[in-house]
Formats: sequence, structure tokens, C-alpha cells
Amino acid sequence: MNIKETQTSPKEELLDINRTLSSLLETIQSRSDIADSRLDSWEKACKDIHRQISEESVRVAVIGAVKSGKSTFVNSLFRGDYLKRGAGIVTSIVTRVRRGENLKAFLHFKSWDEINTEIENALVLFPAWEKQSDEKLFDIQNEKDRQSLKLALMGLRDDMIIIDGTRDPNSILLSLYLKGYDCVAEMISGDLMTAEFSGDEFARHRSFVSNDALAVYLKDVELEINHDDITSSVEIADCQGSDSPNPLHLVMIQNYLIQTHFIIYIISSRTGLREADIKFLSMIKKMGIMENTLFVVNVDISEHDSLEDLRAIIGKVKEELEMLRPDPDIYALSTLFNLFSAQNVSLSNKDSLRLAQWMEEKEIISFVTRETKHFNSTLHSKLSQERIGLLLKNHLERMAVIASGIESLAWINKDLMEKDTDSATDIIKKIRHYQDQLEKIRTLIKSTLKGSSEEIMKDLKAEIDSFFNVHSGGVSSETLDFIRSYSVSFEKYREKLAVSGFSNTLHFIFQKFKRELDVFMAENINPEIARFLREIDERLQRYLESIARPYKAMASDAVSELRAAIRTPGSDIQTSSFDGQSLLDIDEVKQTARLKLPSGSAALQYSAKIRAEAIIRLGFYSAINLFKKALKKSAKNRKEEQIHALADGFELIKAETEKTIIFHFENYRENIKFQYVLKLLDASTENLHDFLIEQFQSHGTDLKTLGEMMKTQGNSRKEMIKFLDETAIKSKSIQKSLNNTREIIEQGNSGTLRDQIYDNTNQIL
Repeated sequence: MNIKETQTSPKEELLDINRTLSSLLETIQSRSDIADSRLDSWEKACKDIHRQISEESVRVAVIGAVKSGKSTFVNSLFRGDYLKRGAGIVTSIVTRVRRGENLKAFLHFKSWDEINTEIENALVLFPAWEKQSDEKLFDIQNEKDRQSLKLALMGLRDDMIIIDGTRDPNSILLSLYLKGYDCVAEMISGDLMTAEFSGDEFARHRSFVSNDALAVYLKDVELEINHDDITSSVEIADCQGSDSPNPLHLVMIQNYLIQTHFIIYIISSRTGLREADIKFLSMIKKMGIMENTLFVVNVDISEHDSLEDLRAIIGKVKEELEMLRPDPDIYALSTLFNLFSAQNVSLSNKDSLRLAQWMEEKEIISFVTRETKHFNSTLHSKLSQERIGLLLKNHLERMAVIASGIESLAWINKDLMEKDTDSATDIIKKIRHYQDQLEKIRTLIKSTLKGSSEEIMKDLKAEIDSFFNVHSGGVSSETLDFIRSYSVSFEKYREKLAVSGFSNTLHFIFQKFKRELDVFMAENINPEIARFLREIDERLQRYLESIARPYKAMASDAVSELRAAIRTPGSDIQTSSFDGQSLLDIDEVKQTARLKLPSGSAALQYSAKIRAEAIIRLGFYSAINLFKKALKKSAKNRKEEQIHALADGFELIKAETEKTIIFHFENYRENIKFQYVLKLLDASTENLHDFLIEQFQSHGTDLKTLGEMMKTQGNSRKEMIKFLDETAIKSKSIQKSLNNTREIIEQGNSGTLRDQIYDNTNQIL
């Protein structure tokens, strides 16, 4: 099973046509006696188109529970054992895979600031840790800080680090950072935080992914594979298990899902749909991206006695999924069988025997092979038609506008050069009148878009303020309600107080509270924010398009009027039509402007802002006073005072948490308004403005340049007419190539696209 580009893909064809178009523009510009003012903007547009087509990709996220077969699935797509299979769940890494010229692995590390912030979060109220007297934040690059942390970890007793039967994730995180420091210290710097392993060293990246002490330092991993079967337009991301115990991991997956176009959710046939799957899929639904999800039941052939047994499991999975989404797209295939069946994968003796044994299960093998083929067909349709086709078609239409503009320029100028003076003068008057009208419209477009942008930004700011309002029932209010209503049965901690002491018990309660708040925010608040911002994107696009469409129609009418007025040989030039098609692609605008949403993980980093010293100073001070008084009381009364002190300490923690949550949401709200929405609005407005101006510039001529051309006489005039005639023919040829490519994209399943994704398992059978 693989993703393939055969011969020349539509993407490559468009890049070739764009290069031809750019070359023609350069040739015209080299003629100072012909080149007019529009050529510079057309040349810039061609460069932008080339960059955007080259950079654009369809992002596909592969997600699912731990051990469901995500990495094996991605490996099977690319017909090679490139990704580390069976990596742990302590760390959260997204591995992105795409085609490159050579085999390369890029490890993107966290910055020292990010690492130290994570450690500061983990050290809030941490047992045996004493805040440094110099009031400086923890710095893992400081040997003294590392030694202090090492001593704190060594001083922990079992009752301090075991929470609800499992080891405290903070102590695990801190231990891993210390353990891996020496290996990565020289690889991370302030400017360069990427390590590259290429060629024979490619496999070294696996040691970082599989070793938790090294993986904890990573943000993500990017693989480039020099394999012809991988289309350069697709990025496949292998995401951390959806049932990771760390809420921060869930947020990292959410951050990638916000950028994705399609999701492939892997479900193990051994376990079926689990509670963790249901919770994660419910979150996806809240984010508003469930419709773009394909479900794969990863069949473990050895686990099923018969095809009937397998079908029963698939039926149950479908029944459960239908509670979340009507008529889900479900495919049952064996990722390991597809990987082992790939021709360029070397198998061990054990794996060869497994494959041979599986081949005996003819009914199941035949079934999963058909399902694989069906899945490939669906994925092909979604990638090539629903997304890549849309992206390429938008660029194609822009190129068609430029090509028809060049043809119009050549025909009009050639026709005028061939006319007598009186006829030419009459046509020039009509062109001048046309251009005066266009200039008024261009000015109107600019002022309208500017005024509309200010108006919509005012409305969007009000919506964003309302969404994050602390008092109006928005996400800020929901989070504060959770904190305020969170209760603890302190009676349960009498024994722990006696064994572990006050500070350790308070830390234990704080960690449980923090984890439950983190989970609440990751599972409820972040998906709501993602859904809200998707609605903001869609509203912004609809609003701007409603403003732009009348001007697009105005441009078409003006061009038609000019053609009718001058009646040149090029009056039959066919321009592209955007009727019914989006004038603005928000995803494309965001990619071009390098815009990303503020990370949702910031919402879970509030504990670093909790004034731990104030809590210790106030809470412990009260506790000490209580203990002193308690010495004069009975043992029973002393225990009661300890419980009261514990409750007071926790109330201080909740109060500080409230303050930091309010601060976070206020800061996050302003970042969304000014670092995301405003920048997106400005980039979208500029994109639309450029598009509309291209429409108006596509026909007519530069009168100043034309005036100089009309002075040319004799052989020079004949040579100029010949050049313009050749230019018109070349631009017509470019338009023909664009029309051919448009037909391929629209057909989707014909030409070079029909083999873009194909299945090779039937060859094995």
C-alpha cells in the first residue's frame, strides 16, 4: 500500500507551466520598447504561485490509542520500516513524513526556555525541593541547579511519588531531563535547535524517539524519504497515542489536528473501540473536524479464528462509532501484513514465518486486501480531488488570468500597430476611457476592503471578548467554575498526613487537582477554542468574499466592454471563470503568511505562574502556628488542626490558580486577536486585493508604452509586430496547457491522477 506519483503529477505540470509563463514574461520584459507596467506585477504573481505550489501540502494526521498500529500503518504507506515502531508513551512526539531528495531525519528540539518552563511547572510544591535563594528560575544548564534537583529526587520516599497507584508524572519528567541532559546539551543552542541525520546515519533518529530520556527534549521529528512512491504534496504525521497519561500530550496532538486536512484514526482489532478512543473521538467532534476522519480497523490476523469473527468485531466498532458520527467511513486492513508484503522491506526469519502463516488464512487475506484497495481509492479521492485539486485549481486560475492578459496585451498592441493613425487614435481613446473607469474602481476596491476590514475586526474582537469573558459563561468562566467547585475530602488524608507530613500531603493533593484541571481543559476547553476559531476563519472568509464578488463581476463586465469597444483579433480570448468557486482559501493564506494559532499548551502551563513561595509562606506559616497551639492539645485535636491547615493551604492553591487562569486567558485572548485574527485578516485582505487587481490588469495596455511603440517605423515596426504575434501564440499555447491540466484535476480519476495512490497487495496474491 502506498502513495504514488507516476509520470508527471498535476502539481509538477503546473510548476512547469508556471516556469514557461515566467520565461515568456522575462522575454517580453527584455524588450524595453514593448514591456509595460503590468509585467512586474505579473512576474511577482508567478513567483508567488511557484512558491505556494512548491510549499503547499495536504496534512494527514494518523492517530489512535497506544499500540494500535499507527507507526506500522505509516510505514506501510511508505513501504519501508522508517518510523520507530512501539515507542513509549512517556513523551509526546509528532513524527511528520514527506518526500525529499535524500533520506533525512530532522530532530526539532525544545528551546532551553521551554525545557526550563516545563521543569518549573513540575517543581511547584515538589517534595524535598527548596527554591533557590537568589529567586532565579530553574536553569538546567546550571550545574548547581541540576545537582540540587538530583538531591531532591534522591530524597523522595515511595509515598511521595506514588499517586493513585502510579508514579508521579512530575518525578518521571524531572528524572528524564536529568538523565538525558549530557547527551543533548551540545545539540541545543539558542539559534539552532535541529539535528539532522542523513544517509547511513538516518536510523540514528530512532534512538532519540525510543529513549524517553532523549525524546523528552524533542518537539517533533521530521522525516524526508527519497522514495518515488511518496507524493511531495502530502505530509503524513504519526501522532502520540490518544490515551497518553499526560494531558500535555493530548494538547500537542490537538495543535497538529488544527492544521490538518484529514485524519486517519487507527483502531486495533484486538481491543476494538476503547473508552480512551471514545473520549478522544468526542473531543475531535467538539473541535468540528470529525467529518474529515477515516477509520481504520487494524487487523491482527493471528488474533482471529475466522472471517466471521473479524466481521463481528468490525460490526461492533461501526455500531459504536455511529453514536458519534452517522455512517462512518470504516476500513479493515492489516498494516503489518501490508508492511511485510512490501518488496523493499527486509524481514527477519521470525517475520517471514509469520507472513507465510498469514498467507494460509486465505479468506481473511482476501478480505483485508480488498479493504486495502478500497481504502486507497477513498484516500486517493480525498487527497487528489478534495484538497490538492482545490489548491491547484486556485493557482491554475490565477495563471490563466495572467496568460490571457499577455495574449490580450499582444493582440491589442499588434492590432493597433497595424492600423492607420486615425483608427488607432480612436481605439486609444476608448482604452483611456476604460482605464480611467478601472482606476476609479481600483481606488474603490482599496477603500472598501480597508473599511470592511476595520468593521469585521471590530465585530470579531467583540465575539472573542465575549467567548473569553470571565462572567458570561464562556471558556474562562467554565474553567473558573471547575476550580471553584473542585472539592477535596480531607478526611481521607489523615493517614497520609501522619506518614508523609504536611508539605508532602499538600503536594499530593495539588498534583491530583492540577491533573484533573489539565484533563478538563484538554478535553473540554481546548476543543471549544478550536471549534470557535474555525468558525472565526469561516466567517472571515465568507464576509470578505461577499465584499469581493461584486468587484469580480465588475471586472468581468469591464473587460467585456473593452473587447466590444476595440474589436481586436483577440476579442475572442477566453478568460477563466471563478463562478461558484471560492475567491479566498484561508488555509492557503495562513500557510503563505506563516500564521499559526497560539498553542493551546500554554493553557496548561499555569502552574509555573502560581506563586509557590506565597503559598509556602502563608500556608506553612499558618500550619506552624496551628501546630504550636496543637502541642497543648490532645492528639485528637492536633489531628483536627492539621486537617484544617491542609484545607487552608489548598484554598490558597485554588485562589492562586484562579488568578493565573484569569491572567492566562486574558493574555491568550489578546494573542488570538492581534497575533492571529488581525494578521489573518490583513493577509486575507491583501490576497483578495491582489486577486481583484489581477482581474482588472488582465486586459488593456499601457498607454505610455503604446505611445512609444506607435512611433516605431519601417523594419523595426514589422519586427515588433512579428514579436507580438509570436507572443500571442505562445500565451495561447500556455492557456491550452492550463485547460488540459484543469481537465485532469476536475476528472480526478483519469490521467496521471488515477495512479497517484495504488495498492500492490493484489500482486502478492
